[in-house]
Amino acid sequence: MNFLSHYYFYKSDDIYYNLGLVLPDLVRNISKTHLRPLSTYDKKEHIALGNGSKAHIEGDRIFHQSEFFRVCETHIAKQLNTKATWPRKWFFNHLLLEIGLDRVLMDHYPNLCQEFYTDLEQVDKQTLIEFLNLSGIKQYNEFAPGYERFVNFKFIFEYQYNEKIFFALSRVYLRTGITYEWTENDKMLFMEHLPGILKFISEHIDILNEELK
Repeated sequence: MNFLSHYYFYKSDDIYYNLGLVLPDLVRNISKTHLRPLSTYDKKEHIALGNGSKAHIEGDRIFHQSEFFRVCETHIAKQLNTKATWPRKWFFNHLLLEIGLDRVLMDHYPNLCQEFYTDLEQVDKQTLIEFLNLSGIKQYNEFAPGYERFVNFKFIFEYQYNEKIFFALSRVYLRTGITYEWTENDKMLFMEHLPGILKFISEHIDILNEELK
């Protein structure tokens, strides 16, 4: 699942727990390492961050084994794979499903994205750095500014626009070192099929809600 999906399905009234729900992905993206939360922490904010991080890891495990994931990924492949020329189509379909799920949630709940960023803005940064230190994450110089950019830029709002989803997917390819020159035909194919894909995801989201409980 992507950032907003983790937040929607598992959020609580605790801002530290809610940050924990997306922290493993933030650490991987910014610091290029994996967050492995400890079994116990002493400070209540650290406990909440750890519990949220564990919920993230478990949520991802359930999601990737879910009927929702299988059905939706199969549908995306049927729509795109025959005509698509980009490499690693399975990777593209996986990313599109996760970003598409975020988009569907934004469409259903217009205030969700702002609530997500508001929670992250309220977290004490020193408390977060303490938690990362306890959890074995040492790249403070990389993580702190990266976290600030994530919170301030609020790029998830871009998923409201179909064209921005296409650009987001192409950026992931670039960031992960997959060489491919995206064409206008690629974009046209994507834009043609995205509305139907989003509709399909929306029609099946209740299945995922049950599977994640």
